[in-house]
Amino acid sequence: MWEKILQKNLYSEWVIRNTLYWMTPVSPWKLEENISSWIIFFEIGGPECEFEFARLLNDFSLREKLHHQTGQLRDAIISKVLRSIDDRLA
Repeated sequence: MWEKILQKNLYSEWVIRNTLYWMTPVSPWKLEENISSWIIFFEIGGPECEFEFARLLNDFSLREKLHHQTGQLRDAIISKVLRSIDDRLA
């Protein structure tokens, strides 16, 4: 068994849960938490498991940052498209 402890101030619940969802084929896991940490237990450890976990954690951390940075732009695009559709239907 491999145990990984991550600080909550570094990783959101969204990042952790998405990472763990995609880790399921690699190793069964169990998630626990306390006030300041995420505690993850993997049934299967080893370099392959650790590498894949680190890769996914990095991937979802980046996705979360991009989501926050592009939020206003996405909202503006959606509003413009909806206005255009509304104008065509009017």
